Amino acid sequence: MVDTIKIDTVREERLEDILVYNSDDQIHEWRKKMSYLLRNAIVQYTDMEIRADYIEINWETGDVYADGKRDSLGMITEPTIFKQAGTEYEQHSFKINFKTKVGIAYNVRMVEGEGVLIGDRVKRANDSTMYIRGADYTTDTYFKDKKTDDPDYVLRTQTAKFIDGKNKAMVTGPINMRIYDVPTPLTLPFAYLPMGETRSAGIIIPSFGERNDVGFFLEGLGFYLPVGEYLDLSILADIYTKGSWGIRANSTYKKRYRYNGSFGLDYQNRITGIKGLDDYSKTKLYSLTWRHSQDSKANPNLIFNASINYQSSRYYRDGINNGNIINGNVYQNNSSSSISVNKTFPNSPFSLALTASNNSNFNTGVMQFMLPQLTFNMSRIYPFAPKAGSKKGLIKNLAVGYNLNVINSINTTEDDLFTSRMWDEAKNGARHRVDLNTGMTLGSYFPITFTAGYEETWYLKTFEKYYDPIEEEVAELDQNGFDSYRTFNMGASVTTNLYGTYLAPEDKDAMIKGIRHVISPTVGLGYRPDFGTEEWGYYDYYRGADGRKVLYSRFEGGYYGAPPTGQNASLNFSLRNNLEMKVRSKTDSTGFSKIKIFEYLDITSSYNMAVDEFNWSDINISGMTRLFNQKLNLQYRASFDPYKIVFEEGETIGTPINEFGAFRLSSYSINFGYNFDNKTFGGGEIDSKKYKKRGEVRNENFYFDDEDYAHFSIPWKLGLNFTHNYTRGDNREGTHATVLALNASVSPSPFWSLSTSTSYDFRSKEFSQARISFNRDLRSFNISFSWVPFGRYKTWDFFIGIKANILKDAVKYDQNASTQLRGGNF
Repeated sequence: MVDTIKIDTVREERLEDILVYNSDDQIHEWRKKMSYLLRNAIVQYTDMEIRADYIEINWETGDVYADGKRDSLGMITEPTIFKQAGTEYEQHSFKINFKTKVGIAYNVRMVEGEGVLIGDRVKRANDSTMYIRGADYTTDTYFKDKKTDDPDYVLRTQTAKFIDGKNKAMVTGPINMRIYDVPTPLTLPFAYLPMGETRSAGIIIPSFGERNDVGFFLEGLGFYLPVGEYLDLSILADIYTKGSWGIRANSTYKKRYRYNGSFGLDYQNRITGIKGLDDYSKTKLYSLTWRHSQDSKANPNLIFNASINYQSSRYYRDGINNGNIINGNVYQNNSSSSISVNKTFPNSPFSLALTASNNSNFNTGVMQFMLPQLTFNMSRIYPFAPKAGSKKGLIKNLAVGYNLNVINSINTTEDDLFTSRMWDEAKNGARHRVDLNTGMTLGSYFPITFTAGYEETWYLKTFEKYYDPIEEEVAELDQNGFDSYRTFNMGASVTTNLYGTYLAPEDKDAMIKGIRHVISPTVGLGYRPDFGTEEWGYYDYYRGADGRKVLYSRFEGGYYGAPPTGQNASLNFSLRNNLEMKVRSKTDSTGFSKIKIFEYLDITSSYNMAVDEFNWSDINISGMTRLFNQKLNLQYRASFDPYKIVFEEGETIGTPINEFGAFRLSSYSINFGYNFDNKTFGGGEIDSKKYKKRGEVRNENFYFDDEDYAHFSIPWKLGLNFTHNYTRGDNREGTHATVLALNASVSPSPFWSLSTSTSYDFRSKEFSQARISFNRDLRSFNISFSWVPFGRYKTWDFFIGIKANILKDAVKYDQNASTQLRGGNF
């Protein structure tokens, strides 16, 4: 029987367009003005399309009724399909009037954005409004893709209104969350679910809980507001019963092919303890972040970027947010910010950069600002090179580069920030640098390089030193006005490669096919005069309390410092070694593989011919070796002092004497890391050819043998990093540090993952902060648990939430506890 639900129509209205229909069989009753379409029926009218097993059309009223394909028991096996304006709806049966666009449908299925909407009875009021009785909404991707008929969760309501069009949304009455069809306490008196591509304003649901230090709280209560086409804004408030409160503002913006960025402001008024008692404290904490990135397509010759990350010194350590402990931000000791404008000049070697930056050290409280820093650069040019052909000879190979750096540096503290004291110790200056470089090759084997550099430094303030006999101290007198100094250096170097090869005799069973040793010696000469002598005029003397002359430079207080003292005419030596051999291999297709014994092994030192003693510098050795199929990188370094050191009785610091040949070990370091995984010992992926059966839907990663036992790959990783440092210098006893860091993860099943990380200090015999976490993928949900089991910031954190972006911030459970932060929130 056809449903006889009455639909209001206007008889005198006519169809707006031609109605097109088709089916396998058709029955027309022209007296009744009725048509019946049977099997594979399709009707098209304006932007609407209906596909069903059975369709009847009333040409007089404009009513169209459609019903799905049914089996012998009357159950729907194929639903009807209704399309309009690119949106597709599935239902068992429905009735619609083409003239008034009013209709009613049963068992409707609509895919909207990331989710699926199911309605028992849907009344279509017009093109953009539908009223629903008995609605379920879910973002279960398997249900959306029709891999399963049972969603893992739904948001269920008895009444809802669906608004179609540009701003798609569903407004509901009381709504409850059901997990695997089991009702939960997660119930709201109403809900607004945006489903379209455009953003919608709305209230952000807070989490609540209790902690010993701040009391009961509401966190994250706020409002989301889209501002125009390119910007949004979230304003959130945190309220605590013991007096603490916080307010946060977060915003993101994006304009395609132009720029994108985000802005965040967090202000916290943290109160702990009871007022009047010793444990009472009141702290104001703040954080400001701004990220701006310009798309290179907007203007490739003028780029503006910003990265602001500015916090109060105690923000991470004493902040209310427990997440700082879980993610390790409580150990963050520095923050940096920068704003830059970069300009390049097309078809020229010139570029210009203007930068403002800040670096803050939370341990020392020192804040360094560069306000601003200007850099003008000319990349290397060849003024004498021919326009066509190769460059030959010293003149044609001459390359010239130029750099100008202007800077204003301010060192201050958080207490002096934005006060007049902030500018008292400002340092500024400008430095020009010109580099010359050319070269040639002798005898085809010895490339020679010649270099020269010239620097000129400008200051607007210097100082004069004198001894004040009244105060009995050395005083400084500022000298305002332009002043400058100039320095230069030059050098030359020659290098070559020496090859040594050993080939094994023709022996089919020989494991070593050959050995190759490459030695690359380099000898260089560098010269720089002594700019501390009187003829340069950069240094002066004052007489100290004992009447002796004390050398100083009026440029010492500038940002770039004073000109270097002491003549330098050094012969520089370096020797690079590369040693590898070819060995027989069963896994390589060629039958042989290369093994690098030394990736590199460098030996460097220098000899200063311009000094009378201690001519030799330290002898440095550094190298790297890769072992176990290049999976283990072994890096090592050592420094040897060539001069003897004498220790007086009871003294811990020795005095070097000019006796060459001691080669005393002054420092060394060893570092290596290795990553194990399930492929290390011959494991890996499951060979699917061995098994006849495979799981379905969520179990597709499981293979089953003939006895129905499941087999699957268990990926795991274990990363070890070992570091050992030793430093002695001129001390009698050296100091050492040895740390072993560990990172491990394993997935015991395709949807479980566990991970941990920690490090052990062999000197203090203590573990650093360890972190243990697991994650469970529950199809539409993620469950994660993080635990810091010991240390000052011992804590745990539990989270469960929906993965879909539309609901991940609205439907979640988040609980945490720590020695400082206890309780949970929902």
